[in-house]
Amino acid sequence: MDQIMGKFEVVPLAVYGTNAVGVYVFANNEYALIPQDAPQRLIQGVRDALSVEVIQVTIAKSPLIGIFVAGNDNGILLPSIVTDDELQRIRLGTRKDLNVEVVPSKYTALSNLVLTNNKVSLVSSIMEAELLRSISNVLGTEVVSGDLCGSYIVGSIVIINDNGALMTPDASDEDVKKVKDLFKIKVNVGTINRGIGFVRSGAVANNRGAIVGGSTTGFEIMRLIETLG
Repeated sequence: MDQIMGKFEVVPLAVYGTNAVGVYVFANNEYALIPQDAPQRLIQGVRDALSVEVIQVTIAKSPLIGIFVAGNDNGILLPSIVTDDELQRIRLGTRKDLNVEVVPSKYTALSNLVLTNNKVSLVSSIMEAELLRSISNVLGTEVVSGDLCGSYIVGSIVIINDNGALMTPDASDEDVKKVKDLFKIKVNVGTINRGIGFVRSGAVANNRGAIVGGSTTGFEIMRLIETLG
């Protein structure tokens, strides 16, 4: 059953038989990139929860879009392994003033390394320093380099929008304060998919709603709504 509080809607889904919906989907407040062969239930769930236009595509001929892509309402970052056809498909499907750019990094799992909303971006310390300025230009935000919870995969252990951030339970008080001070939003800790701390792997959110893995509990959903809604 869909969970609603106010205007923030959460739709539980399974994709390809897995609850790791965040692995397959990227979304901002206007568009969602989902696999080319996505089942109709995923397409409809994304539209219902996020109120976005859906673009079906692959990245490096893979459906793992949620791992490879990072971005916000100002821009979308794509990995160096994206094909020219895929890049063109995304650019043609989005508004002309949306920055859609390839990041020439040796790292391709960009969503693991970039934590961003429309205000600020935290980029993993392992990302090449010479790329930070161009990432800032694409996303239209201040960019800060750093880690969280002793880990460089800052984008996989937090799910964020312009209202709040839900962090892994491994986050210390210092980690929570760091995110709160940097993004100037409310921050909570929580899990997804019945206890999974890699929250981004099991959820995709924008300012209007979220999709989560089908095994996410009612308590976890309410925590997500309380934080991001």
